[in-house]
Amino acid sequence: MDISEIWNNLGYFTAPLIVIPLFFLSRRIHRKWLRLILCSGAILLFVISGIFLLIDGFWLMKMTVRRPSVVSPDGRHIAVALWTGVIWDENCAANAHIFVRDRYSPIASEVYTHEVVQRQCSDITKVPAFRWLDDHHLLVSKSDNGQIKDCSPGSIIVDGIEILCQE
Repeated sequence: MDISEIWNNLGYFTAPLIVIPLFFLSRRIHRKWLRLILCSGAILLFVISGIFLLIDGFWLMKMTVRRPSVVSPDGRHIAVALWTGVIWDENCAANAHIFVRDRYSPIASEVYTHEVVQRQCSDITKVPAFRWLDDHHLLVSKSDNGQIKDCSPGSIIVDGIEILCQE
């Protein structure tokens, strides 16, 4: 797991962490009927959010494939790739996501997204390939041959990094 993924996963823990202080605060209410309703509601909300956290956690572990991050030549930026939604079937399908972040920042910006379908599941993490051309250019290629062009009609520049695509 890359440090930039921590921020995405913190949202799963907010509901249980908010419910615990609310439970202890609701115990200080003097009216017994109101205290009972609030404590029961806090416990119920904690159990429900815990169940959803477990279900979603198991789903994410099975459905995410990561590749080692690639550091830019100057060492200032890191490119991270992950695939979500892998279907282990006759064909393997996944959504490829490539993120770029500053080396010392935990916040990454998504620069590329693409649906990948492969015949062999072992090849799913090889497409798209990405590499640094220099300190400020990241090349994302879907195949080994073709022209280098921008990923979108306009040039994509994120944190001073220009993203190029090779079809």
